[in-house]
Amino acid sequence: MKCVTVIMYTLISIHCCYCSQEQSGDNCFSPSMFPAHLKELRSSYRKIKAYFQKKDDNFHITLLGARLDHGFKGSEGCRFLKEMLNFYLKDVIPAAKTQHKSFNSNISKIANILSELKEKVHNCRRFFNCDQCNCRRSPYIENIYEVYKELQGKGVYKAIGELNIFFDWLQQYIRMKMN
Repeated sequence: MKCVTVIMYTLISIHCCYCSQEQSGDNCFSPSMFPAHLKELRSSYRKIKAYFQKKDDNFHITLLGARLDHGFKGSEGCRFLKEMLNFYLKDVIPAAKTQHKSFNSNISKIANILSELKEKVHNCRRFFNCDQCNCRRSPYIENIYEVYKELQGKGVYKAIGELNIFFDWLQQYIRMKMN
């Protein structure tokens, strides 16, 4: 029994050391690097935007729009960021793959940057100040998922077509956090 206790304490202390390294800034978000990432996101998006917007024939429906304005107000911003990153990385980007290699390359670039940002949000709690566990989705993201699913297979066109709205929100959110 003492052996098990010693092993448990050792594992806990290793985990605590790892956590303190993450929070010390070793693997933390660098606001100075964000403009370059945002520029790359926008550049890759410009190369695929027309294709996805042309396929979106639901002009009267917006997926993101004003919903994002509510997303970062107050202490919910980090949670909303995590939920939006999950939405794009788990639902939208995998469905956005096309027959065109150049489009897939740009979609992959966007996915890689968003994935890196998601990792930074998780690792850098000092900058983002996120809660560890929010098991339920926020009402805002629930609404986005609802509209996305209503659009069925065309939801991906709407979601990719409106990525610029997410990028604008992301830029505002990071600026707000830096101030």
